[in-house]
Amino acid sequence: MEIKPETGLTGLLEAFDSSHWPLVREAVEQTGGVLRQVELDAATHARIGSGLIRLVEHPKWEVRKALAHAALYLRHETFDRMLAVLGQDNHDLVRNAARRTLSRRSELSRTDLLKEQHGDLMLKWLQDLEERHGMQARNAVRKVAEKLQAQFIKELHHEMIKVISPLDASLEHIDAAIQGHRINRETLGRHARRAKERVKFLVAVLDSLYALTRERDLEFQTESLLSLMEEAVHLVRDRKPENAGLYAEFRIDPEITVEVNRHLLLQALTNIIQNSMEAYAGTQRAAEIAVAAIACNGARIQMTITDYGCGMSEEAVGDAFQLFATSKPHGTGFGLTMAKKIIESDHGGSVLLESAKGRGTKVIITLPREQEEREW
Repeated sequence: MEIKPETGLTGLLEAFDSSHWPLVREAVEQTGGVLRQVELDAATHARIGSGLIRLVEHPKWEVRKALAHAALYLRHETFDRMLAVLGQDNHDLVRNAARRTLSRRSELSRTDLLKEQHGDLMLKWLQDLEERHGMQARNAVRKVAEKLQAQFIKELHHEMIKVISPLDASLEHIDAAIQGHRINRETLGRHARRAKERVKFLVAVLDSLYALTRERDLEFQTESLLSLMEEAVHLVRDRKPENAGLYAEFRIDPEITVEVNRHLLLQALTNIIQNSMEAYAGTQRAAEIAVAAIACNGARIQMTITDYGCGMSEEAVGDAFQLFATSKPHGTGFGLTMAKKIIESDHGGSVLLESAKGRGTKVIITLPREQEEREW
């Protein structure tokens, strides 16, 4: 017996009483999908919770394991009672599933709290703007924020589809191979590896997105700029075996210091240097960069990182710092975007690109010698 896709919630709950345990498990899994995908009122959550909790002592561990997963999005008092029982289950897989659900539930709770906090913070910002500059300024800023949000979602959707489509194709190939009369292990393995690669890429994109948008309290300390640049080059050399041959020429006065967050600025510099390293791919030249720094005035320093690789077109230069912009087959398009955020937003500096196709690229970075108090 199979549960039809058009089966409603009532049909799913009735299937919990079936004597055919695979049908019960499928009903539980589909109910979990309903909880995950549909906005439900409190009464419906209570109804589902009352149905699910009857299965905590089901004789089949497969049903109890499905129950532990399905309960994740249940907003009802029965959640805690269910997980308390399943957490003491006599089957390892059920206990592990219960532990994972409790861990993920904690993450969801923190996410919900952050959404509320961010909403309150946005309201405060808008109120401050209204008090300082009037209702017209508040409304103008709100409209700009809405447009930026819409544009970001559009771009994110486009990039996610680019990742998910080949992943879906690989899974379709795997499914077709399993359904076939003869299983070719080599073909299955190839498609499984491709699927895993796409999942890893998707996780990398989401991790980078989180890092890019995360709010953080920064601590700054005075550092030698030459020491920072030497460490960044060493980090890039150690990142990949093919980077080991990178040669760097430094023209930086050892006395030049900057007040920075060391960890973040190193992240920005290694992203930039990695891009310089990759500019030599497909060329016959050995990878080398020239790093120089001068004092612009008493308050700021200017640093250049120059490579002699393939260079970039005028259009590519214009897009280089855009989110998701990348010319690399497996690039996420976050490296230079993150570097720009760290240098400009976090450190009050600036970063520019000068490049010509076939002639290399120069990255020009300015940084304040000392950090000032910033309101935002």
